[in-house]
Amino acid sequence: MNLTNPQIDELADELDQHSDDGRLQLMATDLGVNWANLTNGITPFRERAATLIRYLNGQLPPRDAELLEMVRTRGNARLQAVAARLMAPTYYSPTGDAHDATVLGRTAFIARPDLRARIHEFTTGANNYTTRMLVVRGGTPGGKSYTWEYLKHLAFATVGAQPFRHRLKGKGEAYLPRHLFEDVFRLLDLDASALPPLTDDPQLARLDALLATFKGKIVGLGRRSWLVIDDLNEPTVTPAVREAAFAMAQAAEELKPQRLWIALLGYNDLIADPDLRHILQDDAEYPTAWFVAQHLQALSSAGPNPLAGNRATEIADLLFQKYQTLDKAAMIELTARVEQMGEKLRNGQQP
Repeated sequence: MNLTNPQIDELADELDQHSDDGRLQLMATDLGVNWANLTNGITPFRERAATLIRYLNGQLPPRDAELLEMVRTRGNARLQAVAARLMAPTYYSPTGDAHDATVLGRTAFIARPDLRARIHEFTTGANNYTTRMLVVRGGTPGGKSYTWEYLKHLAFATVGAQPFRHRLKGKGEAYLPRHLFEDVFRLLDLDASALPPLTDDPQLARLDALLATFKGKIVGLGRRSWLVIDDLNEPTVTPAVREAAFAMAQAAEELKPQRLWIALLGYNDLIADPDLRHILQDDAEYPTAWFVAQHLQALSSAGPNPLAGNRATEIADLLFQKYQTLDKAAMIELTARVEQMGEKLRNGQQP
């Protein structure tokens, strides 16, 4: 792994508070580091600890994970918790802003500048004017469902919301609007038994009674929640179910509940209602080689061995060269290769 500068500072601070020169010297010796030579002339213990971390972080490949493992097994409870957290996959953002993250855990999320620019309305303090509704369009495979990874990341990293994803893929044409309402009620920890029975069930297009109950419940939600309804463009999703999903999001936009935001992934119908002109809308598309090159350059610059010149562009072009058509299967394979290359570059390894 490769600790960022803020993470190095955090670990050095924790070692300064919860360890001492003797213990850290022993760890350094066990890692094959000459503690006396490395810290010669450095008096404050905190700076000696930071020097060791930076030294191990700058090795090819970086060896900071080895130090963290020692801290996790040899430190007190506080150091064990800090080391475990730093060892867990987290996000990488070239700017430090969670909205600009391009690595989510180990998952690459590249490009989508329009979504990144506008999603701040979901992550700022809720008021009666910020939107509660996001629509991500796209008829062909283009990264719509991948948006879930980004929304999940932002929910946790920015506002502490609980993200829920409800997938419609594979539900089949027997899946009715009432099924969707029942599933959403369960996800949001609402009482599904409150949904009224329909007199000549199933009534595919009649939503009024179900929607009225939904509206009455969402204003009293106990926790901040982001509901993501995915696969709305799937051929087996009926128009009635799409209408039901849209009606839920529209209800959230109308009522502005303090604890509910709704995203519709793959909703491609025209939205002509002027009252919805301020909702967030995004056209999903796969990243180009240019975006991938920028991503790889940023990751390499965060590591100990930055790429020089146009090398990032050359690598990105080679990655794309294998695929004549960027369909879904190609993008799944290409994404995995980009992730592997990015991890190597962060660790200072170059192809």
